[in-house]
Amino acid sequence: MALTLPILQEVNARSGIMWSFEGDYRRKPQQRLGGASRTRNIERLELLSQLKNDREERERQRRREAAVLTIQSWTRGMLSQKRTKRDLRLQCDSELALAKVQGITEASAIRLIALLIRIFNAKEDCGRLLLVCQLVVREQRHLSEWVYGSLPRWMYLLPRLANMALQIIMAPDSWASQLSNANQQLFLCALYTHLINRGYYQQMVQLIVSRIPEVYESSENPPTPLAESLLHLLMKPLTFASAVNDSTLLTSVIHELCQDVFGGAAHSQICNFVIPCLAANVSYKLPMDRIVAVLGSRSLKFLNSCPAPPLLYSLLMLVHSSAEFNNATSLCNYLQAISELLGGATSYLIGDVSDVDSDDEDDNSMDSSKPIDPVLRKLAEECVSVVNSTEHVGWLLSHVERQVSPEVLLHFSRLMHHLLTVPSLQFHECRLLYSVVARRQLLRAMWVVLSRVRGPPLLQVLARGSPLAPYERDTLVPLLATFCATLTAVLSTLHDSEFLGDHDENGGHRNPKAYQNQFPFSVEELVKMSASLRDVCVGLVELAHPDTRMSALTDTSYKTMWAHCFKVCVGVLRQIHLRDTRRMFCPTGHWLSSRVSLPLGNCQTISFVPRTSRRQRRLFMPQRWLTRDELETEGPPLSTTEQRRATILQELPFVIPFESRTQVFSTLVASNRSMSQMRADFNEGPMISVSIRRTHIYEDAFDKLSPSNEQQDMKRLTELFIPLEPNLRLRMRVRLMNAVGLDEVGIDGGGIFREFLSELLKTAFDPTRGFFLLTRENTLYPNPGAHHIAEDYQTHYYFIGRMLGKALYENLLVEVPLAGFFVSKLLGRSSSSVEFHHLDSLDPELCRNLLYLKTYQGDVLDLGLDFTVLNSDLGQNTIEELVPNGANVAVTNENRIEYIYRMADYKLNKQIAKQSQAFKKGVADVVPLEWLQMFDWRELQMLISGASVPIDLLDLMDNTKYGGTYNTDHPTIQAFWQVIRGFDETQKRQLLKFVTSCSRPPLLGFKELQPAFCIQPSGSEDRLPTASTCMNLLKLPEYKKEHTLRDKLLYAITSGSGFELS
Repeated sequence: MALTLPILQEVNARSGIMWSFEGDYRRKPQQRLGGASRTRNIERLELLSQLKNDREERERQRRREAAVLTIQSWTRGMLSQKRTKRDLRLQCDSELALAKVQGITEASAIRLIALLIRIFNAKEDCGRLLLVCQLVVREQRHLSEWVYGSLPRWMYLLPRLANMALQIIMAPDSWASQLSNANQQLFLCALYTHLINRGYYQQMVQLIVSRIPEVYESSENPPTPLAESLLHLLMKPLTFASAVNDSTLLTSVIHELCQDVFGGAAHSQICNFVIPCLAANVSYKLPMDRIVAVLGSRSLKFLNSCPAPPLLYSLLMLVHSSAEFNNATSLCNYLQAISELLGGATSYLIGDVSDVDSDDEDDNSMDSSKPIDPVLRKLAEECVSVVNSTEHVGWLLSHVERQVSPEVLLHFSRLMHHLLTVPSLQFHECRLLYSVVARRQLLRAMWVVLSRVRGPPLLQVLARGSPLAPYERDTLVPLLATFCATLTAVLSTLHDSEFLGDHDENGGHRNPKAYQNQFPFSVEELVKMSASLRDVCVGLVELAHPDTRMSALTDTSYKTMWAHCFKVCVGVLRQIHLRDTRRMFCPTGHWLSSRVSLPLGNCQTISFVPRTSRRQRRLFMPQRWLTRDELETEGPPLSTTEQRRATILQELPFVIPFESRTQVFSTLVASNRSMSQMRADFNEGPMISVSIRRTHIYEDAFDKLSPSNEQQDMKRLTELFIPLEPNLRLRMRVRLMNAVGLDEVGIDGGGIFREFLSELLKTAFDPTRGFFLLTRENTLYPNPGAHHIAEDYQTHYYFIGRMLGKALYENLLVEVPLAGFFVSKLLGRSSSSVEFHHLDSLDPELCRNLLYLKTYQGDVLDLGLDFTVLNSDLGQNTIEELVPNGANVAVTNENRIEYIYRMADYKLNKQIAKQSQAFKKGVADVVPLEWLQMFDWRELQMLISGASVPIDLLDLMDNTKYGGTYNTDHPTIQAFWQVIRGFDETQKRQLLKFVTSCSRPPLLGFKELQPAFCIQPSGSEDRLPTASTCMNLLKLPEYKKEHTLRDKLLYAITSGSGFELS
C-alpha cells in the first residue's frame, strides 16, 4: 500500500486530477442508469487522446531543441566562413599585390584561381577576378606549358574561371538598370566593340557548331537548353546596340553578324535553327531597316569575303517573314541587297550550256576547274526558289506598287535581270516576270524611266554604239533588259486583235470591256518605241564586236549581262516586226537603219554571213589571235566590220532592205553553186542524171533522188529521222519520157531540169496527193494525218523539202503558196517557235472561239471543256490529251489561258512536228538555214514563188535581147509588143511561163533573169511560136499580120505542151 500510493499520486499529478482521502479505502459500487459499457468507452478515448497529445508535445520539444542547435551551428559556421573568406580575401589581396610587383607564377596562379573559386561573389570580387585574368593573360606565352604540365588541375580551374567571367558579362542587373549612367554605357559599348572586333561572332559560330548537334529540318524551337542559351548569347550585342541606339556600334555589329553568322559557311545549325528562330521569335526585334541598309551598301564587299547563298538565304528568311518597308529608301536597300546577292548566288548554278561556243570553253576553263560545293549549290537553288515563289513575288510587288519611283524601278529591274539570267530558270518559269505582265502600268513606268535616264538619254548613247561608263552600264542595261523581257511576255499573251483593238465586220469594237487596257501603249507609241529599240540593237551589235584586241580589252566580267540584254532586245524587236509583217501598222521603211549598209559591189559579200566551218566570233568579247592551225584550216578571220554585218544579217536582217538581202542571198548561192558544179558546163565533174516519166514525175523522182536510193550504202532512215548527207547541190540533168515511154526530144541544157523541178514541186504540193492540205486562205501546210498515207511519211517530207531547197539553190521560182505559220516554222530557231497568233491563218474559226474563251465573262466551268482535242483522220475520230490525264482536267477561269495556248501549240506545233522537222531538214540539206533566216516569212515566200505583183512590161522590154534579124525596130517585134500590151495579166503570166517556165517575174526585176529574155526568128509564119526555156528564148516566126501573131502566140502559150513542142 505504501508503494502503491506514490505511484498513484504520480499518475494523478500527471493526469491533472486531484484526489482526496477520507478514510474510506473500499470502493463502493456505484449505480448508473446509463449503463457501465458507455462510461468505460469514454474514459478510454480520453486517455488515448491525452497520450497522443503528450507524444506530439514531446516531438515539438525535440524539434525546438534540434532547431536551436542547428541555428547555433549555422551561425557559428557563417561567422567562421565570413571570417575565413575575409582572411582568404586578405590573403588573395596580398598575393595579388605581390604578383603585381613580381609577376605571376604557375603556383601563384593556381592559388589565386583556387582562392577566387572559394570566395567568389559577383558584387565583391569583380575587381579581383579582373586583376587575376589580366595577370594570367600577361603570362599567356607560358599558359600552355602550365596547362599541359598539370592538365587535370587546369581542366578543373579554367572552366570555372571562364564561368565566373561569363557571370559578370551576362548578368543583366549589372548594366541594364544602369543604362542611364553614361559611364556604364560607355564601358559596355567599349566592351562589345572590343569583342566584336576580336571575332566574337566567329567564336560563337564555332561554339554553336561544336556544341549543338546537326539540325536536319528547319525548326523554330531550340533543340537543347544549351542551344537556347547560345542563341541568347549570340543576339546580346545586337540587342544592346539597338537599345542604346549607338549607330556606329550597331553598324559594326550588323556587319560582323551578317559576315560571320548569316554569310558564313552553310552550317545546318545556322540555316535550320538560328535563322528560323530569329525569323519567328518577335522578342528579338531585329532592326531589319538597318540590316538591309548595311547589306545594300556593302553587298559587293560581302560577296568578296563570304559566299552569297548563305547570306541571301538568311536575308530572305528574315525579311520575308515580318518586314514592312514603309519608305522607298528601305525598299531600295532591300532590292539592291537581294539583286547583288542573287547575282553572286547564280555563279553556283552554272552548268553545261549547249549553245556555248568553243571559245567560251577557254574562258570558263579556270572557273570549271573549281568544284562547286554541293551544299552551297543546293542553298543557291533554294534561294532562287524563294525569290521566285508566289508568296515572295506577291509581297515584293505589293511594296513596289505602293512606292513606285525611278529609284525603286531601277533596283527592281536589277533584281529581275539577275533572276532572268539564272541558268536553271526557264523564261516561262519566272513568276516575277509574269506577275509584272499582269501589272501593265509597271511596264509603262519602266519605259518612262528608261527614256529619261541621265542628262542625255542613255538609250541614245547606246544607240550610237558608244561604250558606257560602269555606273551607266549598271543603271541602263538591267532596266533595258527587264523592260524588253517583260514586253516580250506581254506581247506573247496578246492576240493581234487585242494588240491593235480590231473592229468587227459591223464596225463595232469586239468586246470593248475585254480588250481595253490589254496593251499599255498606243500604236503610235509602239512605233516610236520600236524605232528606238531598233537603233539600240544596232548599237549593241557594234559593242558586241569591239575593235580592241584581247590585250587591250580584258574586262569580260559583264559578258553575261550584255549578252542577255542583246538577246532580249533582239527578241522583242523581232516580235514587234513579226506583228508588223501581219498587220502592217508601221510606216514604209520604218525598220531600215541608215547606219547599216552593205557594199553589194564587193565580191566578198559571202563573208557577211559566218560559214559553218568557221569558228564564230563571241559576242561582247575581245577578238583573240588565231593559231597557225586555225589559220590554215579556216582561213583568215573576218574583220570587225564583216562580223558586225554578219551579226546584223543573222539577228536583225529587217534593218537592211529586202533587195539588198536578196542580192546577198543570190551571191551566197551563186558562189556555193559555182564550187559545187565546177566544170559541169563542160560535162566534167560529178553530176546527177535521171530519167523521169512525165506521167509519174513524183514517183520516179522520189525513187531516184531519195537519199536511200542515191547511194546504195546509205542506211534507211531510222525513227529518229537522221538522214545521211546527200549532195543535191550537184548539177542535175533530166531526161523526160512521154506517155508512150519514149524520150522527149531535146537535150537538157537546164531548161528541161527547170521544167521538171517546177512540175515535180507542183505535184508534190498538190493537196490531192495528201501530203499537204489547204487552209481557208488556200495556202498549204503539212497534213497531220500523213502517217495514214505512207508509213515512211517523214522520208517524203524530207524529199519534198530537198526539192524545194534545190529550187531555191537553182534560183528557180515555183508557185507554191505555203501557209504563213508553216513558213515561220521553217525560219524558227526552235521546234515550237510558232505561237498562238498564227492560228488565225490555220483555223480562223478555232482562233475566234479561243479568243472568245479568253475574254469570256462568265464561269468557264459551265462550258464543259477539258484538256483534250478531237481529231478526225480519214473518218476515224481520236481524242488526244493536251496534258497528262487531260480528260479529267476541267477548263476553269484560272487555267483557261493554259488551255488556249496548249490547244494552239497542239494545232500549230505538235500535230505537225515530225512533218515540219523532216521538211526543214530537207531544205537545210541544200540551202543553209542561216541564209534563209535573213528573211521573214513573207519575204521567204516571195523568194520561193516570186513577188505577186503585176508584170512590168516596160522592164521586160528594156531587158529583152534579140537575135538574128530582130531588133527593136523590126515590124514583127513592134507587133509582138503591141500584142503583149493587149494581154491581160493572166495571159502575160502564161507567156512568161512559156518562155521561162515560171509565171512570176524575178524579185529584182528582169535584169536579174539569167539568161536574159531573148527573142529570135524561127522559120516561116506557118509555124507556131516555140521556146527554149533552158535559154529563156522565144522563137518567134516573122508574122506579117498582127492578128496572126496574136492567135498563134495565144495558142502556143495556152496549149500546156511540154518541152517537146519546141
